[in-house]
Amino acid sequence: MNHIPYLTTTDRLIIIKVGTLKTPHMSGHTRRDALKRLGAAGSAGVVALAGCSQQEDGGEGGETTESGSGGDTETSGDDGGESGGEAINLGSLFPITGTNSPYGGGHQQAFNLAVEEVNAAGGPMGRTINPLNRDTEGKPSQAAQKFRTMINEEGIVGLVGPYSSGIGTVLAPIARDNQVMQMSNGNTSPSLADAGLNKNDSNKYYGRTAPNDVQQALVMARVLNQKIEAEKAAFLYVDNPYGQGLAEAASENFDGETTNLVGYSKQTNDYSSTLDSLFEGNPDAVGAVMYPGNGRTILQQWNQGGYGGEWVGAEAIWSPKLLSDLSDIVEGMYITSPQTANSSTFQENMGGTDKVTQFAPHAYDATYLEALALHKAGEASGAGISENIRDVSRSNDGDTSVSVAEYEKGKSAIDDGNGVNYDGASGSVDLNKNLEPVVPYRIMQVQDGEAKMDEEVPLSYFEGKI
Repeated sequence: MNHIPYLTTTDRLIIIKVGTLKTPHMSGHTRRDALKRLGAAGSAGVVALAGCSQQEDGGEGGETTESGSGGDTETSGDDGGESGGEAINLGSLFPITGTNSPYGGGHQQAFNLAVEEVNAAGGPMGRTINPLNRDTEGKPSQAAQKFRTMINEEGIVGLVGPYSSGIGTVLAPIARDNQVMQMSNGNTSPSLADAGLNKNDSNKYYGRTAPNDVQQALVMARVLNQKIEAEKAAFLYVDNPYGQGLAEAASENFDGETTNLVGYSKQTNDYSSTLDSLFEGNPDAVGAVMYPGNGRTILQQWNQGGYGGEWVGAEAIWSPKLLSDLSDIVEGMYITSPQTANSSTFQENMGGTDKVTQFAPHAYDATYLEALALHKAGEASGAGISENIRDVSRSNDGDTSVSVAEYEKGKSAIDDGNGVNYDGASGSVDLNKNLEPVVPYRIMQVQDGEAKMDEEVPLSYFEGKI
């Protein structure tokens, strides 16, 4: 047998035993695949890695400041559940330190809460889920390394995360090639719609509970077309996959003339040249995809420069503090945002609304969907999750409705041969063929330093457009 690095004696004994196992689900399984089916019992833990001060890619909808604490943690469950099977390893990758760390702690807490509830209900197939929490550090390279370690050394069959589309773009091919199911809670880039499709088995190993920004692009264009009635518009975006994808899609759906698309760097404090380029051609309005940290500076310099025009901001700019601090500058500004259910049960179980960070409900829902899909599949594999996750998310006649903290109800329905429709903490998560939801949206307008509801955009608006 070839030498396999980083494994303990116990690991090698397990692999020797695995070599005699049959893998009925599909042909071409490696011994690592079989190891995953055993829950990677006895696998070696990963040494915790501290956060790093260098930051790379940002995520959706948040300040790009560095804070937070902690890092990679491992929460070990029992070796089995009510039926005595080995634990099933699921991983999480969130920004606990580095970029977007103010949000990652809430994501990880929501993931762990879902796992606790699933285990309290007996777990999938009567087996305990063992959560392995890792920190992206806001770095695609670090996140990729940790994801590979969780796959190759700890045998995870599913991953929840990451938050950032830039990191999600790096992880999706790894999930696809290793047949591990990845469900992001925060990736919204349109470019990820068809990510994760494995040609060998036709399964899609990447999905998300966050909506595709094609929806938000349609809503931003709706504001420009119908509320502002702009004839010319320019689009400003943070220079990453999230920002560029959303800005380009919004421009494509704008009925007037796009005068310019301008990316901005997060590594500067002087945006005078960026604003000069943005306002070449004298646009009536600006569609902006920007984070609060840089957005604050950009808006202040726009105001000081007397450029004029109206602003339509994507949800990333929605920071109550920014809107309050710059109330005179942002008065009348429009902001688009997906609607999120306000589940009182989820908020209470999280320990209060102050613990529920942006896209934390989506992390909870991604975990529930993977756990329900595992039970429906009847086996602990990424392929099993991939093949069943859409079924447990959608409503068909006679399906059992399952919501927050109702995993046992979902298990029972599956055991009785009934379908399951999961509606969760973030709302309805009916996954389409790309394994992503279509959700209602809100158009907000800033009044006296607060974003207030201007219009609700129903699901019917998106029919035939996505």
